[in-house]
Amino acid sequence: MNKLLISVAALSLIAGCSDKGADHDGDGKITAEEVAEEMNRVTLEPGEWENTVEIVDVKIDGLPDGMPANMMDSMKGKVTTSKSCITKEEAENPGAQFFAAQEKTSCEVKKFNMSGGAVSSEMACSNMGGTPGDMTMAMDGQYGPSSYDMTMNMHGGASGMKMNISAKSSGKRIGDCPTG
Repeated sequence: MNKLLISVAALSLIAGCSDKGADHDGDGKITAEEVAEEMNRVTLEPGEWENTVEIVDVKIDGLPDGMPANMMDSMKGKVTTSKSCITKEEAENPGAQFFAAQEKTSCEVKKFNMSGGAVSSEMACSNMGGTPGDMTMAMDGQYGPSSYDMTMNMHGGASGMKMNISAKSSGKRIGDCPTG
């Protein structure tokens, strides 16, 4: 689950901006190519980035018998921090990373709007990581060349189980990429 949250936050980090959103051809469907084109408009600073994801709330209905009902409470407040290096080439072409991520998932971008440093997006995914079920992820927040701050809400379920997760994600450039 943490890998999913970090992946979503990373995708939001490398986003671009436009007043009309990513649906450039106006057909009502946002393709990976349209999102990548949008992302390539961003001014992103290369270097080492620190990314933080905090689980704000977790609600799961329909847990299988024998699973402790309070098990998910231990996820609340959990903070995961990671560091990544964004090269000059990646900063100049962030859409390439989006294509690579899209090839490995069954996600469809439903909304992707950015303007004046604000972002609002929604994705619908099915069978993520080979696990049956559907999930919708919505992100809203602010971004700039050296930082981002997002809220994420994920809703989904499978096999009679329904899950709702709220999280906060932030990132900032902390310096040059380590050498060696």
